[in-house]
Amino acid sequence: MHRFFVEPAAISGDTAVLNGPEARHLRTVLRLAPGETIILFDGQGTICQASITKVGKNQVECAILARHIAKSAGPVLHLGQALLMAKKMDLVVQKATELGVAAIHPFTVARCTAEAGSSARLSRWQRIAFEACKQSGRPAPPEIYPPFDLDALLARETSQAMKLIFYEEEETTGLAEIFQANQPLPASLIFLVGPESGFARDEVEQAKAAGYLPVTLGERVMRAETASIAAAAILQFLLGGLHGRQDGEQGA
Repeated sequence: MHRFFVEPAAISGDTAVLNGPEARHLRTVLRLAPGETIILFDGQGTICQASITKVGKNQVECAILARHIAKSAGPVLHLGQALLMAKKMDLVVQKATELGVAAIHPFTVARCTAEAGSSARLSRWQRIAFEACKQSGRPAPPEIYPPFDLDALLARETSQAMKLIFYEEEETTGLAEIFQANQPLPASLIFLVGPESGFARDEVEQAKAAGYLPVTLGERVMRAETASIAAAAILQFLLGGLHGRQDGEQGA
C-alpha cells in the first residue's frame, strides 16, 4: 500500500489533506483515484489508513478509516557521523533511517574533506530521511542535528548507556567482545564513525577520555559510508532490533 507524509496540522478529525509534492506524486506519478486506500504518516508517530475522496491538482483529500500511534521499540541508536562528501552523506542518512537509527549527529574532525555547509544541507538530509521513512515503513524520521565539531559532540551530555568509536587502527576489540563484557545489553548506544580518511589518533584518545570505547569492524578496510551502514545493521542485530516486529511496530 502506498505511503504518504501528511503534515500533522493537515489532519483534522476524520479527514486529512495532502498538499504540494505528496499530492502531485499521488496524482501524476501513481495516478491514484478516489476510493483507493493509502497509508498516511505524520512524522510524529501517527499512522492512518485512509481512503482518497478527492484528487485535485495540488491537493488530495482523504477520509481516515483507522489510525494508531506507533510505539517505539527496540534499541535506541545514535549515530555520530563525521561529515562526508555530499552523496556519501546522503546515503548514510538514507540507510541509517531505514535501519532505525534514532538520531544522527554530524560532526567535523581534522580530516574531513566536506564542509559543514548551510542550513540547506540539513534540510536536504531531513527530506531524504522522510523519503526513507516512506520506503521502509518507519513511522517517524530520526532527529538530525546541525553539524558541530568533535569537541562539542564529546562535551554534550548524553543518556546513552554505551559509547563506541569505530577506529581502523583498533586491532583487538570487536563488537562481540564489547557485548560479551557488557551484560545486560544496553537499551541505548551512541557510535561514532570517522570521515573518508579516518580519525586521527589524538581524536580517538580524546573520545576515550570522554568515555568512548574504541572498536573495530574487522580486517576489511571499508569506505566511511559502508562502515556506518554496516555498524548500524550489526548493532541493531546484536541489540535485538532486527529480531522481528514488536508490538506497535506493525505496518499499517
